[in-house]
Amino acid sequence: MTGMETNTFRSRPEPATATAPPSKPKQPRKPGIFDSLNSWLTNRLELGSELPTETLKRIIWVVFLGIIYIYVQHSYESFIKKIDKARNDMEEKRAAYISQKSRYMFASKQSEIAKKLSNDGLEENITPPTKIVVK
Repeated sequence: MTGMETNTFRSRPEPATATAPPSKPKQPRKPGIFDSLNSWLTNRLELGSELPTETLKRIIWVVFLGIIYIYVQHSYESFIKKIDKARNDMEEKRAAYISQKSRYMFASKQSEIAKKLSNDGLEENITPPTKIVVK
């Protein structure tokens, strides 16, 4: 051996035809919806066997616009949800304010104050106050 041998191909063993069952020839596949869509797009866009650069640019542009449209729609819907939540919180706080104000107005009536103070032994003054005049 000289140190450098040449590369040679190995011989492949012959397939055993006697043990393997005879294979059926494959039937052609029925065209599906994607095949129909592919042929329609190819004919519609006049693509031929290759995809032209201009068509690829248009497809990328349309996909980009679609992604932007989806993003804007998602942002808009989340913004609407935030507005609805803020509106509901505002209505709840307004209702709480009105009910608290109503309770305060009722409790600050003179008759209600007199009822609360009568338990402590205080009475309502019946005589009007006298006016003191200094000369």
